[in-house]
Amino acid sequence: MTKTGFGVIGAGIVGGGLHARVYHQLPQAELVAVCDLDEARARDVAERYGAPHVYTDCRDMLARDDIAAVSIATPDFAHREIAVAAAQAGKHMLVEKPLATTVEDADAIVQAAADAGVKLMVDFQNRVSPAFQAGRHAVRAGELGELKYIYARLSNTTFVPTQMLPWASKSSALWFLASHTLDMTCWLLQDRPTRVYAVSRSGVLKAMGIDTQDFHVAIVEFTRGAVVTLENSWILPETEPNVFNFKMELLGSDGVMYINTSDHRMVEQYTRTGLSLPDMLGMPADDSSARFSGFVQEAIARFVDAVVDDAPLLATGEEAALVTRVLAAVEQSAQTGRPVELD
Repeated sequence: MTKTGFGVIGAGIVGGGLHARVYHQLPQAELVAVCDLDEARARDVAERYGAPHVYTDCRDMLARDDIAAVSIATPDFAHREIAVAAAQAGKHMLVEKPLATTVEDADAIVQAAADAGVKLMVDFQNRVSPAFQAGRHAVRAGELGELKYIYARLSNTTFVPTQMLPWASKSSALWFLASHTLDMTCWLLQDRPTRVYAVSRSGVLKAMGIDTQDFHVAIVEFTRGAVVTLENSWILPETEPNVFNFKMELLGSDGVMYINTSDHRMVEQYTRTGLSLPDMLGMPADDSSARFSGFVQEAIARFVDAVVDDAPLLATGEEAALVTRVLAAVEQSAQTGRPVELD
């Protein structure tokens, strides 16, 4: 079998632990190179997954003819320069969510991909989550009637901004988490947001030395009348059994669906030191499968399908740019205390 070459830019938890593994493990793909500003980190990932080449400058990696596509798994705010360079080098791209944290950056990435004629996919992994697939089926089949309201909560414990993300001060729970939930609501409703109004509060994280908001709560109105509440926090206590808390309510004219992907209690483990509710959906502990059993890595595998077999993209750059535009409006509303109308 002829393999297609892939590269990973950003060898952190997501790029080094997920993207690199998928490209290494799928039989139709080959992990050719890993790039990170930290050479030791890039080399560690490359050795773990058999990549023969390591770079600290992504432009050097992008010059390789044996790489057809790359993952861009750098911090939220650091996508534009790399993505534009990848497009200009003729590489297909899988960009971690959010596509960008400014409208200008998102539009520049989408335009660069269009100009170069390359595929641009954004890693909205929950589109392949079994729970949200069930929700989409129910909505499409009319089982809930006309969808009127969605409540979406995705929050993290303080572990994420204080220990997991060294760049947390340059992002927020809004960008890091609401990018997921807003995409889910647009995807479920098949509609566009028209108006947002939001509030945020700060103080807890700033006292910990993290200069960002503690939480955002936003109301988003859609063209056909549906209303969505987005709730995102980075200050849940670390005593929570999971690092994330993800719940959604879909309320229709004829029914309601409750989705719980964090503390669904499918498996409960109690020991002398505490309790845990192991993840059975996103990343279950199964390293034996070539195709994976969790939706987090399956979403990356869908990018391989798109590059190798010309399969449909899981989420397009245009869809991701809309998410960035709406979240920027949420941020503006929270800062001004006024509603923001969307084009």
